[in-house]
Amino acid sequence: MRMIQKIVAGCIGLCLFACAETDELQTTEGKTGFVVSLKEETVGVEARTAPRDLPYPVKKDFTIRILDAKTDEEVKSEQCTGDDNQLIIVGVGIYDVVAEYGDASAVALDAPYYRGVAEEQWVYADGTTPVALTCRVANSLVSIKYDETHVKFADKYEEGYYVKVIANGTSVEIRDIAKSAYFPAGSPFEVYFCAVKKGGTEEKEIKLDVERSTLNPADHLTLTLSPEPDKYEMPLSITKEEVKQESISATIPLEWLPKPKVTATGFDANNTLAFVETEQKQAALNLNLSSALQDMKLTFNFEDEQFASLNRSEGYSLAVAEDKQAIETALGITLPSVGDREASIDLAALIDQLHTNAGVPTTNTVTVDVKANNRWSSEDETANLTYTLTCNKPEFSVAVQPENCWSREFTVDEVTVSGNADAEKIKAGLTYQYYNGTDWVDCATRENVVGRTQQFAEAAENITEKTYRVRALYRGAIASDEVEATLETPEQLQNGNMDAWNEETYEGRYSFNPWANGGTSFWDTNNDYTTRHRNNSSSVTMANYNGFHAVSYVQGRSGLAAELRSTANGRGNTRVELPSWLGGTQRSEKDINKVAGKLFTGTANVEMTGNDISGADTYSEEKNASFSSRPTTLAFYYKYVPYNSDSWSVHIELLDENREIIVQGDKTLSELKNDWTQESVALEYAENIVYEKCMYVYVMFKSTTNEGANMPYREITQTFYVMENGALSSHTYSPAYVGSVLTIDDISLVYDK
Repeated sequence: MRMIQKIVAGCIGLCLFACAETDELQTTEGKTGFVVSLKEETVGVEARTAPRDLPYPVKKDFTIRILDAKTDEEVKSEQCTGDDNQLIIVGVGIYDVVAEYGDASAVALDAPYYRGVAEEQWVYADGTTPVALTCRVANSLVSIKYDETHVKFADKYEEGYYVKVIANGTSVEIRDIAKSAYFPAGSPFEVYFCAVKKGGTEEKEIKLDVERSTLNPADHLTLTLSPEPDKYEMPLSITKEEVKQESISATIPLEWLPKPKVTATGFDANNTLAFVETEQKQAALNLNLSSALQDMKLTFNFEDEQFASLNRSEGYSLAVAEDKQAIETALGITLPSVGDREASIDLAALIDQLHTNAGVPTTNTVTVDVKANNRWSSEDETANLTYTLTCNKPEFSVAVQPENCWSREFTVDEVTVSGNADAEKIKAGLTYQYYNGTDWVDCATRENVVGRTQQFAEAAENITEKTYRVRALYRGAIASDEVEATLETPEQLQNGNMDAWNEETYEGRYSFNPWANGGTSFWDTNNDYTTRHRNNSSSVTMANYNGFHAVSYVQGRSGLAAELRSTANGRGNTRVELPSWLGGTQRSEKDINKVAGKLFTGTANVEMTGNDISGADTYSEEKNASFSSRPTTLAFYYKYVPYNSDSWSVHIELLDENREIIVQGDKTLSELKNDWTQESVALEYAENIVYEKCMYVYVMFKSTTNEGANMPYREITQTFYVMENGALSSHTYSPAYVGSVLTIDDISLVYDK
């Protein structure tokens, strides 16, 4: 019976047995008896149970009685304390447990009797027994209606007519049809109509011919009476007789139902829900109603600026269609409708929209007052009907790795979102910015694995500001902490124009190296190897057959340029002394040590052994040219005169602090070029790799790719140049074994990243 549930259980809180088993054991340890509660559930029968002259029952109105199950003898009786898990101590045995409210024997107006029983409940020696009782109306009632459809009662009777109900020898008069006669269920009863006929003075009574002589518990008999002029003594008849189970709202005034109540899901004990902006939160306001929803008043106090226009002191009424529409549209939530019997307000959509004010937390309150059965939830002065939604700043951060800072751009790592903020939502609403000294500027972005990149429009060498403050900005309002991004300073290769050379004389001959001031050079050649440049070398004849420099300088595009020659002169030649009768002259055999002319960054290492020209030398290049930028292209000008379809090559490497290759590029060409021709080698960086910082650069130009036995060469007279008195002075040497000739000038680096 829903009515009993709402009156006896819902409104008065009769669910006394709600604690967990562990709680029960803690409070009843070492005791035997019952832990009693009145059960909150539908009891099956609905009747008129809350007379207007009585308040609805509360927990403390009930009496708990323990009866011996065999003899029905009362063992113990206690008044309900109103506390949960009420302990009633009895000995081991079998009992009936009864909860009662009211007088079961009463014959009176509006005197309901409630009863719940649990039969044959065992109490064991090792603890207590929980008992949940379902209470219901246990007596019967009769109500009266007067039908004046055809004849008015005032036309037939004087004022003061009434109905008398007699049960168990006791009578009760129903003079106010809003009241009902209650009596013990199963008791025989009689109903009499008592009145004075119009114009008479003597009150007479007529026994009404009621079909039923007894009623079951909770039966509500309603008799409809109507005058009948043709009857002699008391012109009256029963025109309708019905026993029905009416809803509580139809049989008692709505005001007797419990006031509506608002409970919350997702809020703490203080009705507060704290979250960070973008956090997914579930929360709802639940309306506990005893009858249909009549109205609801909502009052807002939003600090969130986007909803501040809803803040008005008079609030909003659900019964006003315009108010309901305005709230649902503004907040994106669905409100219940007047007439709903079960209702809740899902706040998840509102929470999803709430913002901080540019990162400053906002406190947003919703006050709810609900009306049902002509009562407002605010009748309970202790109830907290204000619910607070506190929106806090989401925490997210950015980082810029030094390796992601180039000469013209920096790449911001993908934002890191901490706490409970929705990472995907934050990322979708982000703008990355840098500070240019005056304003925050949005980064020109491109998506990739590590984040977003700012690309500066000006050329790398024109960017004077190198360090920038960087941040992420969510929805244009909430900024992360700032980090710094420092661009690389673009470098050019030292002596890239090939204008600075060092000339050493040895045995009356020159040795050339592209050194600015002598000593350790950024550039080096393989001249030490091909010239047999050694301290004890009296047997070395420079240039003729075993001492020929592979690299020297010539006139360049402007200034000087490097000329690289493939040579078969140098270490490994033989020198033969002719007998005197043949003239005593010497000649040389063609060199088997065929090498390219090499120009490179770093240092040539030549290990020379022996004092004669037949000793074995070792040669290697050390990649030790310090360099701290990462260019995108190596550019230069060249000429090339190949011999017998030869090819030349250029190679570039950027190396990290461990001399590991970061990136490299190569090119091989063979076409004859008598005029200066510009060429380049690209350094290609993949988008999905974080490249290490550069510590060394290695560039190698080679006049041939066919070193060794397959290298073509010819015997010529070679011209060398030295700078004398500010001008180039030529010197010729013959014979010279020379192959292809590569001339290099104006080497530069391009920075497009």
